[in-house]
Amino acid sequence: MNLVDYLKRLLLPSFRSKRFLLDQAHFELTSFQGDVSDWMQKYPINDDNVEIHLALAELFRRRGEFDKAVAVHETIANAQLSDYQEEDLLLEIAQDYYAAGILGHAEILLERVLQDSDPERSKVAFRLWLSILEREQEWGKAIALVEQFGQTGSGGIRLVNLYCEYALELKSLGELSSLTKVLKKARKLTLGVRASLISAEVSTSQNRLKESIKYYRDVLIRDPLRSDLVLPSLKHLSTVTKTNPALAEFLKGLYQIQPSVRILEALVEIGIEMDSDYWIAEVELHAKEGRSKKVFDHWLSGIGGFDSHARYVVSELVQSRSLMRLDRHKCFQCGFQTDQMIWQCPQCEGWETLYSRYELKIGQQISKQR
Repeated sequence: MNLVDYLKRLLLPSFRSKRFLLDQAHFELTSFQGDVSDWMQKYPINDDNVEIHLALAELFRRRGEFDKAVAVHETIANAQLSDYQEEDLLLEIAQDYYAAGILGHAEILLERVLQDSDPERSKVAFRLWLSILEREQEWGKAIALVEQFGQTGSGGIRLVNLYCEYALELKSLGELSSLTKVLKKARKLTLGVRASLISAEVSTSQNRLKESIKYYRDVLIRDPLRSDLVLPSLKHLSTVTKTNPALAEFLKGLYQIQPSVRILEALVEIGIEMDSDYWIAEVELHAKEGRSKKVFDHWLSGIGGFDSHARYVVSELVQSRSLMRLDRHKCFQCGFQTDQMIWQCPQCEGWETLYSRYELKIGQQISKQR
């Protein structure tokens, strides 16, 4: 076994072997403190020792010494070794720049790789470049990149949310004509619900209230777990447009799919008749769980045996346990949780993967019963 094969076997991400032989001397790379220029002058890069230099560059990157990592990778590239293509080393240098936050330099190198390399290397360059544009919030450029060089998986929910982020940017700039076109493109992909939510908000701001209601209903039809985001606005719009009876019928059907206390709470607020055995049982069930003060108060008003003080004390206790205070948002892919609703998970970077923890649990229970 030659030196290169030996090192390839040993050089795992954790550097399982800490000591490396080079010109009859042993070096502990994981504690390297020397001058990188002196090192490379003393040990010029060749086919036999390149793996050690690559390990050294990786070490510098992990330690945050990005200038040293770039210096080593550039020296390897200039050595023009037979077993290492320029595009591979350009990718390494681009990752050094990315880790260092020097994003402009990384983009220049990634564009070269993306345009000149084989599909596998281009895929790596594309993903890294797209991550850079998302990090910089360059949404227009990110969309152009996907539309020109789109890879598998980039044209789905990720592209929808790039459109959505760009739409919010256009909205803040008051560019309503461009905003409408971008949202239309996003909705055409028919993935996720965020585009419909933003469209509803835009329609409301332009006083197209019936159109807003249509978009909000579309969200709940395609994703009933989003009731926490939709119902407050939908209830308000239905009251303003005097379409509460139609909303009540819609929510009754939705409740059969997603029996959430939020939907039941909306039905209570609308004031529909709740005197059938089915609705009486549903109100009692959710009242005893104590997730909604309004549902609990509605149930309490239908039973006797409580004086006014007792009603107040119990109602306040329910309020302290309500969803409004205790619910969080959870990523169904990686389990990340946060108090605030966000559209991209900071842990797994998935788009539209965070839901109300309560709604997610209800949805999972329903799925198991089917």
